[in-house]
Amino acid sequence: KIIYNPILKELARQLRNNSTKAEIKLWTYLRRGQMYKYDFHRQKPIDEYIVDYFCNKLQFFYEQPYQLGLFGRLKSTLEIGKTINAVPLQLLNIVPGNQTFFTSQKLFDLLNYYEFVTDTYASLHVEHNFNGRFLSRIPMLRKLNLREIVGVKGVWGEISDENIALNTTSNPNSIPLVAPNDKVYYEYSFGVGNIFKIFRIDFNFRGNYLENPNARKFGVTGTFGFHF
Repeated sequence: KIIYNPILKELARQLRNNSTKAEIKLWTYLRRGQMYKYDFHRQKPIDEYIVDYFCNKLQFFYEQPYQLGLFGRLKSTLEIGKTINAVPLQLLNIVPGNQTFFTSQKLFDLLNYYEFVTDTYASLHVEHNFNGRFLSRIPMLRKLNLREIVGVKGVWGEISDENIALNTTSNPNSIPLVAPNDKVYYEYSFGVGNIFKIFRIDFNFRGNYLENPNARKFGVTGTFGFHF
């Protein structure tokens, strides 16, 4: 919950009603979730201040590739997020699951949709493409120019009692809100790429939280594309 001086509430309303032309123009781009569906507010009282524009969701994203010479390339993706205050389900950080047969580096391939919902989270995706370092040594496979790929994905998160109450009290039949706060959820995969020059297949294994309803221990996904 955001703490603020109640006296500032009327002043904030006056500031909204007397916005400058520049503030009005900026607001047309921020209102109603137009910017990446983030929920912005104007003249928001916080503590003893009034913030011109406030968003209750913070996210940090960092992706870094590494070239490892003869051992191929590694790519890591770090994402950290925080949702401030109690918000509806659609504004929470839903850990992205994947119930399709298509590989996606941004999704957790063995998580079901809405299996984990958080308001604070940190995730890390690491994928290493050995660029044929090992398969090229097998005579029968050398000419196929296959690529070995291994990956690990993990996420930790939590959800506040306020968000659980807001999204379950008014709708008792809603989705159970569970976060991976006991331990880091993780899954790992072994894959082969450059099959017929365009196909990749991944064998995915779930590391924990196997007691969750309808948890999948293993899955196979694939994708098409040209990679040089």
